[in-house]
Amino acid sequence: MTRPGAWDRPTRIVVAILVAVLLASAVRNIREDGDFRGYMEVGELVLRGADIYAESRPDVNTWPPLYAVVCIPFALLGRASVYLARAVWLGLNFACIVALFRLATYLVYRRPLVLAAAPGAVALASGAVLGPLVLSARFLLGNLDRLQINLVILAACLLAIAWIVRGRVLAGGALIGFAAAVKVLPVFFLPYFAWKRWWRALGAALATGALASLAPALVFGWERFAAYARHWLAFSAGGWPVRKGNQSVYAMVDRLYTHDAIVWSAAHKRLTASDDPVVAAIVYGLLAAVVVLFLRATRRGGRAPASTGVAMEAALVLCVTVLFAPLAWKHYFVFLLLGQFVLWRAAFGSGYGLDEAERRRVAWALGVSYVLTTLTVRGVVGKTLAQTLETMSAVTLGGLVVLGALLWVRARAGARGVADTVPGV
Repeated sequence: MTRPGAWDRPTRIVVAILVAVLLASAVRNIREDGDFRGYMEVGELVLRGADIYAESRPDVNTWPPLYAVVCIPFALLGRASVYLARAVWLGLNFACIVALFRLATYLVYRRPLVLAAAPGAVALASGAVLGPLVLSARFLLGNLDRLQINLVILAACLLAIAWIVRGRVLAGGALIGFAAAVKVLPVFFLPYFAWKRWWRALGAALATGALASLAPALVFGWERFAAYARHWLAFSAGGWPVRKGNQSVYAMVDRLYTHDAIVWSAAHKRLTASDDPVVAAIVYGLLAAVVVLFLRATRRGGRAPASTGVAMEAALVLCVTVLFAPLAWKHYFVFLLLGQFVLWRAAFGSGYGLDEAERRRVAWALGVSYVLTTLTVRGVVGKTLAQTLETMSAVTLGGLVVLGALLWVRARAGARGVADTVPGV
């Protein structure tokens, strides 16, 4: 008989595998430049008083001015040792992975994530955690491989929603505002706050976002900051890369409509956005349709921050964020993580008021999404087919499946009065 709090065999196996994977990732990626090289270079330009856009390598600094200031500590670490800087960055990302799973577990189940099975908690070795871990593994490892910032931004978003759920509305809104000032993606939460009539969260997000965006003027001076802001706004207005690695809806439509890119070829390596108004009209039309479906799905229940509906709605916002941003490299799809937690519970748990047949439909949706987003990699289907499937936007389609399933589950929960309840396993 296992004593309470003891690590059973499944827990030990899961922990051993996760530790091995993280250690292997650290050993491999501490030797890689990844996108982190650009972070250190931009931070170094700030330290030297150089122009963060004109004097950076071509196509490296695509970030707002605040991002360069945030990179200063890593540039300082890089002066001592590039390996030290990467180690600290990887350590931060590993901490974010732990935080992501703890926060997602809390938001979906309102119970803590623990290593060993315990009453009133969700165990690490349970399907509730391992299922979403498998579904998101490709994107988690992809961010570690690229030494990207997405895990940090996503952790900030989930922490902000958790704070709002716990009644810390101003803190949650402020964190969303700051995260959006660093990397624009969380800005999609602002209209969501307005729809929920969470005015204090919206006001805090707007005020903090504005202050954080203007703060670099204290470092650069107002004249140079204004020039940087104009440069970044002009850059953000168009001309995004739409090659196969960009799996946003915008890139999918542009590849198909403008470039006739279906079967991958070497000519598709450097595709750039056409800035065709027809492409924009199609994308905005699709976004408008999603917004209408979102409003219909969420019109019943879920008004209180502590309700079940909030986790589903936050997952929807994160799905829309990655799908409808103009740039969404494959590893950006780690933003589906909360949605995968919600759908796993809908398919294999209880609490959303679904019957057996409905849970099977959600399970099928998860399976289809997993095939499209993960089983289309070159290690499974081969390099040539993987390149063509990415050109055909397989990952985008997998994300749209998650989005559609979440809309359906949220609508069913609202219709049955489940969206207003407090979650429980």
